[in-house]
Amino acid sequence: MTKVIQGAAVAMTGLLAGNELGTLIGSHPALRSLPRQAEIEAERALTRQLGAIMPFYMSATFASTVAAALDRRGARGFGRAVAGAGATAGMLAITLVGNVPLNKRTMSYPSDGERREWEQIRRRWELLHGTRVLLDLAAFGCLTSALADG
Repeated sequence: MTKVIQGAAVAMTGLLAGNELGTLIGSHPALRSLPRQAEIEAERALTRQLGAIMPFYMSATFASTVAAALDRRGARGFGRAVAGAGATAGMLAITLVGNVPLNKRTMSYPSDGERREWEQIRRRWELLHGTRVLLDLAAFGCLTSALADG
C-alpha cells in the first residue's frame, strides 16, 4: 500500500504541475494575443471550465501529498515528503486567497471595461499562478525524490 499511496501523490502532483505549467506558458499568453473583448470572453470560458474541475483536483492532490507524507513517517525521505505536502498546501493557500478572488473579478469584468484595469487583474493572477507552478513543481520533485528512497 505504501508504494500505491506515494505513487498516487507523485502522479497527482506531476499531472497538476504539468497542467498548471501548460496554462502559464501556453494558454494565457495565447489569450493575451487576442483582441481585448475576445481575450476577456476566452478567459471567462477558461475560468468557468477550470473552476468546475480544479477545486476537486487541487484538494485531492493536497490530500494525496499529506497521505504520502504520513506514509513515509520513520522512513528515508520523510522530510522531503513533508516538504512536498507543504508546497502543495502553499499552492492551495495562494489559490484560495489570491487566485479565486481574481477569478471572480475576471468573471464579472465588463467586456468593454478599461484595458489598464483588466491587465492589472490578469497580470496579478499570472504572477500568483507562476508562484503556484513553482510550488507544484517543488512538490513533484520532493515527492519523486522521497519515493526514490524506497
